[in-house]
Amino acid sequence: MAKAQTTAIAKAKVNLPVDVNAAMAAEMEQIQKRISAPSGDRIMVTQGKTFKLPNGSELDELEAIVVDFCAANFYYTEAYDRGNVVPPACFALGLEPAGLVASDNSPDKQCASCAACWANQFGTSGKGKACQNTRLLALLTPDADAETPLYLLKVSPTAIKNFDAHVNSVANSFKMPVRAVVTQISFSQESEYATLRFKTLRPAEKDLLLVAHNRLEEARKRLLTEPDVSALKAANDAPKAKAKAKPAPVKALPKKVAAGGKR
Repeated sequence: MAKAQTTAIAKAKVNLPVDVNAAMAAEMEQIQKRISAPSGDRIMVTQGKTFKLPNGSELDELEAIVVDFCAANFYYTEAYDRGNVVPPACFALGLEPAGLVASDNSPDKQCASCAACWANQFGTSGKGKACQNTRLLALLTPDADAETPLYLLKVSPTAIKNFDAHVNSVANSFKMPVRAVVTQISFSQESEYATLRFKTLRPAEKDLLLVAHNRLEEARKRLLTEPDVSALKAANDAPKAKAKAKPAPVKALPKKVAAGGKR
Protein backbone atom coordinates (compact mmCIF):
# COMPACT_ATOMS: atom_id res chain seq x y z
CA MET A 1 0.00 0.00 0.00
CA ALA A 2 2.79 2.39 0.97
CA LYS A 3 4.62 1.68 -2.29
CA ALA A 4 1.52 2.50 -4.34
CA GLN A 5 1.06 5.78 -2.49
CA THR A 6 4.70 6.74 -3.11
CA THR A 7 4.35 5.98 -6.84
CA ALA A 8 1.15 8.05 -7.13
CA ILE A 9 2.75 11.03 -5.43
CA ALA A 10 5.83 10.82 -7.67
CA LYS A 11 3.68 10.75 -10.83
CA ALA A 12 1.76 13.79 -9.65
CA LYS A 13 5.02 15.69 -9.34
CA VAL A 14 6.20 14.66 -12.82
CA ASN A 15 2.90 15.61 -14.48
CA LEU A 16 2.49 18.93 -12.67
CA PRO A 17 0.93 21.40 -15.14
CA VAL A 18 2.83 24.50 -16.14
CA ASP A 19 -0.04 26.74 -15.03
CA VAL A 20 0.13 25.92 -11.33
CA ASN A 21 -2.42 28.59 -10.40
CA ALA A 22 -5.02 27.09 -12.72
CA ALA A 23 -4.31 23.63 -11.34
CA MET A 24 -4.74 24.80 -7.76
CA ALA A 25 -7.96 26.63 -8.66
CA ALA A 26 -9.33 23.44 -10.18
CA GLU A 27 -8.31 21.52 -7.07
CA MET A 28 -10.07 24.03 -4.81
CA GLU A 29 -13.23 23.67 -6.92
CA GLN A 30 -13.12 19.91 -6.36
CA ILE A 31 -12.61 20.42 -2.63
CA GLN A 32 -15.65 22.69 -2.49
CA LYS A 33 -17.73 20.06 -4.28
CA ARG A 34 -16.59 17.43 -1.81
CA ILE A 35 -17.61 19.48 1.21
CA SER A 36 -20.47 21.65 -0.07
CA ALA A 37 -23.09 19.07 0.89
CA PRO A 38 -21.54 17.26 3.85
CA SER A 39 -23.70 14.26 4.47
CA GLY A 40 -22.93 10.62 4.97
CA ASP A 41 -19.42 11.25 6.26
CA ARG A 42 -20.15 11.08 9.99
CA ILE A 43 -19.19 8.26 12.32
CA MET A 44 -21.96 7.87 14.85
CA VAL A 45 -21.43 6.79 18.45
CA THR A 46 -24.10 4.39 19.70
CA GLN A 47 -25.26 3.96 23.28
CA GLY A 48 -24.17 0.34 22.95
CA LYS A 49 -20.57 1.61 22.80
CA THR A 50 -19.91 0.99 19.13
CA PHE A 51 -18.92 3.20 16.20
CA LYS A 52 -21.43 3.14 13.36
CA LEU A 53 -19.68 3.92 10.07
CA PRO A 54 -21.38 5.63 7.11
CA ASN A 55 -21.61 2.26 5.32
CA GLY A 56 -23.67 0.85 8.22
CA SER A 57 -21.02 -1.40 9.74
CA GLU A 58 -20.20 -1.15 13.45
CA LEU A 59 -16.86 -1.40 15.25
CA ASP A 60 -15.89 -1.57 18.92
CA GLU A 61 -12.88 0.70 18.36
CA LEU A 62 -11.19 2.71 15.64
CA GLU A 63 -7.65 3.17 14.41
CA ALA A 64 -7.31 6.48 12.60
CA ILE A 65 -5.24 9.50 11.73
CA VAL A 66 -6.71 12.66 13.26
CA VAL A 67 -5.95 14.98 10.34
CA ASP A 68 -7.30 18.03 12.16
CA PHE A 69 -9.87 19.05 14.76
CA CYS A 70 -11.85 22.09 15.86
CA ALA A 71 -13.82 23.26 18.86
CA ALA A 72 -17.60 23.41 18.57
CA ASN A 73 -20.47 24.51 20.80
CA PHE A 74 -24.05 23.40 20.11
CA TYR A 75 -27.18 24.56 21.90
CA TYR A 76 -30.43 22.66 21.29
CA THR A 77 -33.89 23.80 22.33
CA GLU A 78 -35.32 20.29 22.04
CA ALA A 79 -34.34 17.06 23.77
CA TYR A 80 -32.35 14.60 21.65
CA ASP A 81 -34.50 12.21 19.65
CA ARG A 82 -32.60 9.62 17.61
CA GLY A 83 -35.57 9.23 15.27
CA ASN A 84 -35.93 12.97 14.68
CA VAL A 85 -32.59 14.74 14.82
CA VAL A 86 -33.00 18.52 14.74
CA PRO A 87 -30.26 21.10 14.05
CA PRO A 88 -28.86 23.29 16.83
CA ALA A 89 -30.65 26.53 17.62
CA CYS A 90 -27.32 28.22 18.30
CA PHE A 91 -23.81 27.06 17.39
CA ALA A 92 -20.18 28.13 17.19
CA LEU A 93 -17.22 26.64 15.32
CA GLY A 94 -13.57 27.61 15.60
CA LEU A 95 -10.00 26.51 16.15
CA GLU A 96 -9.66 28.02 19.63
CA PRO A 97 -12.22 27.09 22.31
CA ALA A 98 -11.63 30.25 24.33
CA GLY A 99 -12.49 32.52 21.42
CA LEU A 100 -15.66 30.91 20.13
CA VAL A 101 -18.55 33.18 19.15
CA ALA A 102 -22.01 32.14 18.02
CA SER A 103 -22.51 32.10 14.27
CA ASP A 104 -24.74 34.79 12.82
CA ASN A 105 -26.49 31.96 10.98
CA SER A 106 -27.74 30.47 14.25
CA PRO A 107 -31.57 30.30 14.16
CA ASP A 108 -31.79 31.45 17.79
CA LYS A 109 -28.52 33.13 18.73
CA GLN A 110 -28.17 33.22 22.50
CA CYS A 111 -25.23 35.56 23.05
CA ALA A 112 -22.47 37.29 21.09
CA SER A 113 -19.75 35.56 23.11
CA CYS A 114 -19.80 31.89 24.10
CA ALA A 115 -17.77 32.69 27.23
CA ALA A 116 -20.47 35.09 28.44
CA CYS A 117 -23.46 33.01 27.35
CA TRP A 118 -25.87 31.74 29.99
CA ALA A 119 -26.07 28.34 28.28
CA ASN A 120 -22.31 27.88 28.55
CA GLN A 121 -22.32 27.93 32.36
CA PHE A 122 -22.26 24.87 34.60
CA GLY A 123 -25.57 24.21 36.30
CA THR A 124 -27.75 25.30 33.38
CA SER A 125 -28.53 21.65 32.60
CA GLY A 126 -28.35 19.59 35.77
CA LYS A 127 -24.71 19.71 36.83
CA GLY A 128 -23.60 20.34 33.26
CA LYS A 129 -24.14 22.99 30.62
CA ALA A 130 -27.17 23.62 28.44
CA CYS A 131 -24.73 24.16 25.57
CA GLN A 132 -22.66 21.17 24.44
CA ASN A 133 -18.92 21.88 24.35
CA THR A 134 -17.42 19.43 21.87
CA ARG A 135 -14.53 18.71 19.54
CA LEU A 136 -15.05 17.72 15.92
CA LEU A 137 -12.41 15.43 14.42
CA ALA A 138 -11.57 14.83 10.76
CA LEU A 139 -10.29 11.28 10.43
CA LEU A 140 -8.53 9.14 7.83
CA THR A 141 -8.04 5.39 7.96
CA PRO A 142 -4.45 4.13 8.45
CA ASP A 143 -4.40 2.79 4.85
CA ALA A 144 -5.57 6.12 3.39
CA ASP A 145 -4.39 7.59 0.13
CA ALA A 146 -5.23 10.83 -1.68
CA GLU A 147 -8.72 9.58 -2.62
CA THR A 148 -9.78 8.07 0.71
CA PRO A 149 -12.81 9.94 2.12
CA LEU A 150 -12.54 11.91 5.33
CA TYR A 151 -14.81 10.98 8.22
CA LEU A 152 -16.16 13.24 10.95
CA LEU A 153 -16.44 12.22 14.58
CA LYS A 154 -17.93 14.31 17.39
CA VAL A 155 -16.25 14.13 20.80
CA SER A 156 -18.76 14.46 23.62
CA PRO A 157 -18.19 16.90 26.53
CA THR A 158 -17.22 13.97 28.80
CA ALA A 159 -14.34 13.01 26.47
CA ILE A 160 -12.87 16.45 25.69
CA LYS A 161 -10.39 16.32 28.56
CA ASN A 162 -9.04 12.95 27.40
CA PHE A 163 -8.77 14.07 23.77
CA ASP A 164 -6.98 17.31 24.65
CA ALA A 165 -4.56 15.32 26.83
CA HIS A 166 -3.88 13.01 23.89
CA VAL A 167 -3.10 15.96 21.61
CA ASN A 168 -0.72 17.39 24.22
CA SER A 169 0.93 14.01 24.71
CA VAL A 170 1.70 13.69 20.99
CA ALA A 171 3.03 17.25 20.88
CA ASN A 172 5.32 16.65 23.87
CA SER A 173 6.52 13.20 22.81
CA PHE A 174 6.90 13.64 19.05
CA LYS A 175 7.09 17.44 18.70
CA MET A 176 4.48 17.01 15.97
CA PRO A 177 0.73 17.58 15.47
CA VAL A 178 -1.62 14.76 16.41
CA ARG A 179 -1.83 13.58 12.77
CA ALA A 180 1.75 12.32 13.17
CA VAL A 181 0.48 9.21 14.96
CA VAL A 182 -2.08 6.48 14.47
CA THR A 183 -4.66 7.01 17.20
CA GLN A 184 -6.75 4.32 18.83
CA ILE A 185 -10.25 5.55 19.66
CA SER A 186 -12.18 3.34 22.05
CA PHE A 187 -14.74 3.55 24.85
CA SER A 188 -14.17 4.04 28.55
CA GLN A 189 -14.91 0.85 30.48
CA GLU A 190 -15.49 2.83 33.68
CA SER A 191 -18.25 5.03 32.27
CA GLU A 192 -21.86 3.93 31.99
CA TYR A 193 -22.22 6.11 28.92
CA ALA A 194 -20.43 5.92 25.56
CA THR A 195 -17.43 8.07 26.50
CA LEU A 196 -14.47 8.10 24.10
CA ARG A 197 -10.85 7.44 25.00
CA PHE A 198 -7.78 8.23 22.87
CA LYS A 199 -4.39 6.51 22.79
CA THR A 200 -1.28 6.63 20.60
CA LEU A 201 -0.66 3.30 18.89
CA ARG A 202 2.39 4.11 16.76
CA PRO A 203 3.97 6.88 14.69
CA ALA A 204 2.43 7.28 11.23
CA GLU A 205 4.59 6.00 8.38
CA LYS A 206 6.16 8.67 6.21
CA ASP A 207 3.85 8.15 3.23
CA LEU A 208 0.74 8.20 5.44
CA LEU A 209 1.93 11.35 7.20
CA LEU A 210 2.41 13.02 3.80
CA VAL A 211 -1.12 12.03 2.73
CA ALA A 212 -2.58 13.42 5.97
CA HIS A 213 -0.62 16.65 5.66
CA ASN A 214 -1.81 17.15 2.07
CA ARG A 215 -5.44 16.69 3.21
CA LEU A 216 -5.15 19.26 6.02
CA GLU A 217 -6.77 22.16 4.16
CA GLU A 218 -9.66 19.97 2.99
CA ALA A 219 -10.15 18.66 6.55
CA ARG A 220 -10.19 22.13 8.06
CA LYS A 221 -12.72 23.42 5.54
CA ARG A 222 -14.97 20.46 6.28
CA LEU A 223 -14.69 20.90 10.04
CA LEU A 224 -15.62 24.57 9.83
CA THR A 225 -18.54 23.98 7.46
CA GLU A 226 -21.63 25.14 9.34
CA PRO A 227 -24.50 22.70 9.93
CA ASP A 228 -27.62 22.96 7.81
CA VAL A 229 -30.08 24.87 9.99
CA SER A 230 -32.40 26.00 7.20
CA ALA A 231 -35.31 23.83 8.38
CA LEU A 232 -35.18 25.24 11.90
CA LYS A 233 -34.84 28.78 10.58
CA ALA A 234 -37.89 28.31 8.37
CA ALA A 235 -39.87 26.92 11.31
CA ASN A 236 -38.86 29.87 13.50
CA ASP A 237 -39.68 32.42 10.80
CA ALA A 238 -43.08 30.91 9.94
CA PRO A 239 -44.98 32.34 12.97
CA LYS A 240 -43.44 35.77 12.34
CA ALA A 241 -44.50 35.74 8.70
CA LYS A 242 -47.99 34.62 9.68
CA ALA A 243 -48.23 37.40 12.24
CA LYS A 244 -47.20 40.00 9.66
CA ALA A 245 -49.82 38.74 7.20
CA LYS A 246 -52.63 39.06 9.74
CA PRO A 247 -55.01 41.83 8.63
CA ALA A 248 -55.38 44.89 10.80
CA PRO A 249 -58.51 44.90 13.00
CA VAL A 250 -61.51 46.80 11.55
CA LYS A 251 -62.42 49.89 13.52
CA ALA A 252 -66.02 50.24 14.73
CA LEU A 253 -68.17 52.28 12.35
CA PRO A 254 -69.70 55.56 13.53
CA LYS A 255 -73.22 55.16 14.80
CA LYS A 256 -74.76 57.11 11.86
CA VAL A 257 -72.97 54.92 9.30
CA ALA A 258 -73.86 51.79 11.19
CA ALA A 259 -77.50 52.93 11.14
CA GLY A 260 -77.42 53.55 7.41
CA GLY A 261 -76.63 57.29 7.57
CA LYS A 262 -73.91 59.21 5.72
CA ARG A 263 -70.44 60.03 7.10
